[in-house]
Amino acid sequence: MAESIPPWLKHLWKELTSPPAFLAGKTGHSSGHAKAPSPPPPGKKAGWVKPAPQPPVHPHDAESPWEDGESAGPEPSAERPASKTRPRPGRPPSPPVPKPKTATSGPRPNSRPPAPSAAEGSPKPRPSPAAPPPQAEPAVSAAWTVRSNMRAWGYDPEVLGAYPYVFTRISRHGRALRLQSARATVALKRTSFSPLHLEALHDVLRFAASRGAAVPHWIMPRHAGGSRTSRTPFVRGSDGLYYAVQWLEGGPVDLGSAADMARAAESLSRFHHLTRLWSSGSDTGARRGDLPDAYDIFERLSRRTEELEKILQKSENGRSPGEVDRFYAEHAPAFIAQAHEALDWLLSPDCQKRLDQEREAPTVCHMDLTPGNLVRKDNRVYLIDFDYLARAPRTLDLAHMLRRGLQTAGWSPQLGLTGLLHYNTACTLTRAEYVLLRAFLTFPHRWWRAARRWQDGIWTEEEALRNLRRCVREETARHKFLQWFRRHALGR
Repeated sequence: MAESIPPWLKHLWKELTSPPAFLAGKTGHSSGHAKAPSPPPPGKKAGWVKPAPQPPVHPHDAESPWEDGESAGPEPSAERPASKTRPRPGRPPSPPVPKPKTATSGPRPNSRPPAPSAAEGSPKPRPSPAAPPPQAEPAVSAAWTVRSNMRAWGYDPEVLGAYPYVFTRISRHGRALRLQSARATVALKRTSFSPLHLEALHDVLRFAASRGAAVPHWIMPRHAGGSRTSRTPFVRGSDGLYYAVQWLEGGPVDLGSAADMARAAESLSRFHHLTRLWSSGSDTGARRGDLPDAYDIFERLSRRTEELEKILQKSENGRSPGEVDRFYAEHAPAFIAQAHEALDWLLSPDCQKRLDQEREAPTVCHMDLTPGNLVRKDNRVYLIDFDYLARAPRTLDLAHMLRRGLQTAGWSPQLGLTGLLHYNTACTLTRAEYVLLRAFLTFPHRWWRAARRWQDGIWTEEEALRNLRRCVREETARHKFLQWFRRHALGR
């Protein structure tokens, strides 16, 4: 009976008794791809064939359906998987295209990856050869900001191209620009000095730094359009000459403390010793004439004494004297007498002989030793800002530094002794130099400066009166220190 059933009836019976394909796909785990039907035997038409049942797959062995890379359109959302479609009868679906796996990443079992963003799904544009790489964009932007700030502050930013650094940060500190790069921090300064002056300044600082002086190193520029270091120690900008030195990171210096006074005195003594060697050398001393000199000390102090006397006459003979005029007229005669005493010390034969010796074998002095021009670093005090560098008596530098510290410490004899002892480590002071120190410390510099700023309109009446009163308050301690100095340093 079964053998008499025609083949077409058997085929019809299978179609009626077999479930459709969309119901058969729900009975087990599916990878999302239907099995391709086998080709029909020769001589028979292709028809729909029931897909073979798939064996159950363990969840940890199945790959995520979002990583097959089959669809060329928008990728499915992370919230729901892609829908399964029924294959058309007689036309097997295209085989899936496997996604190449990288060595650094791969599918994580039983995990759902995040939905790809629009940026990830779109192809990345190929950068132009002239454009900087993405990782260099922050540095390029910072360098552009540095140049913009220089231009806004009135400096020529084109001079930065002469230095082998990419500066990304800038700040102003007085007359200097602090420039930072990944490799160095530089102090850039614009100056009105002549080229010969700058070459001499570079020469003396290079000489001192190479022999252990506590000074910053000079930063040499490059030749235009090349990487070779230039022999010229400056850059010519559109608004003047520029030079760069090492920026020293350190702490402030308190000349009123014994420890900082000792370190500063040692550094100054070493600097004076080396600059005197430089000025006396046959190969380097030829440039000493390109630096200014400050041997006209008597003339300068004489002019300041005359200024004090003229201000006194103006205060006494004014039609409507104010409170500052009355206070100045009351106390100025004592300070003017101290100024004349200092001039008398300078005219002594010992001082005049010592000044002549200094002219023959000059010392290059800093000439502006304020706490702001000193930096404490690595247990040393460094000298910075050499704009007033000049050939002068070394006691002029020492007296300026001592006076700054003594004014802070109430004219303590112990602080003065500390400074003198530590200065004598590299340079031994002569008796004539102690006389010069006595003259410089006797002159009333603070009183003269306060009176001058009051007359020039730099200070208001209130500011001038406050500073003049401070000079009068410290006069007792200052007088005791000068007596101590005369008795112990000069033996008188």
